[in-house]
This record gives sequence, C-alpha cells and structure tokens, in this order.
Amino acid sequence: MKWFLKCIRNYVNFSGRARRREYWNFVLFSALLVIVAMILDLICFGRNSLFYGLACLFLFLPHLSVMARRLHDTGRSAKILIWYYAVWFVWVIALVLSGVSVVLNGAGSMSTGFLVLLIAGSVVFLVWSIFFLVWLCTAGTVGENKYGPDPKQNEEL
Repeated sequence: MKWFLKCIRNYVNFSGRARRREYWNFVLFSALLVIVAMILDLICFGRNSLFYGLACLFLFLPHLSVMARRLHDTGRSAKILIWYYAVWFVWVIALVLSGVSVVLNGAGSMSTGFLVLLIAGSVVFLVWSIFFLVWLCTAGTVGENKYGPDPKQNEEL
C-alpha cells in the first residue's frame, strides 16, 4: 500500500526512476480500487458510471507518471508513451468509425480496405502492448543512468 500512496503523491513527477515493485504494486492497488468502484456503482446505480469514472480519472495521471518513471528505470525515454497512446487513440477512433459505419449504412457496407486497416491497427496495438509489458517487467539498470540514481540503492526493503 505504501507504494500506491507514493505514486499518488508523485502523480505529476515524470522524472526519476521507479522500480518494478513500485509500478506493479500501484497497478495492483489501482485494479482493486477500480473493482471496488465498479461494485459501488452496481450497488448504487445498477451499472458502471459515476464511481468507476471518478476512479479512472483519479488514477490516470499517477499511472502515466509511474509508467514514465518505470521506463526511465529500464533506460528508455518516457516519450515512448506518446507513441503508445497515439496508437491506442487511432485504434479506438477506427473502432468507433467502424461502428458508426455499420450503424448508418448496414452491416454489409463496411469496405474491405477499412477492415484491413482496422485489423492491422489492432495487431500493431497488440504488439506495442506486448513490448510495453516486457519493458515494465524488465529489471532496471543497475546504478545510476541518465534519468537518475538507482532507486534500489538507498531504499529500505
């Protein structure tokens, strides 16, 4: 829990390094918080709405910052996150456009080229996500790197 609170306190700190324990504990407690928010929504409203949305908004910046610091720990620039979210954004827009096209023109109206583009974008998003998962699971560089000192050196276990 202390790692989760550390990430919440550093929600706009995109510099420095974060070790694996910090990142994955944040992910664990974030998932638990989102599940509790979903349960509260189901109890109070009968569907996911208010509490789920607030939890996601609350966790968005802390997640970005801890992910950036985790990438710094592995020696990678956090600018990679821009590309990751750009690919994600394009993929979501393509999904929305395909849904709108089907609704407006009927199921048989979607062009083959658009379907190929949608599938190719989905594959790119999947591969990019796998790269991120591997990078986030990789051990950080030992000692100081260009993003700061090793977070394991001066930390109590």
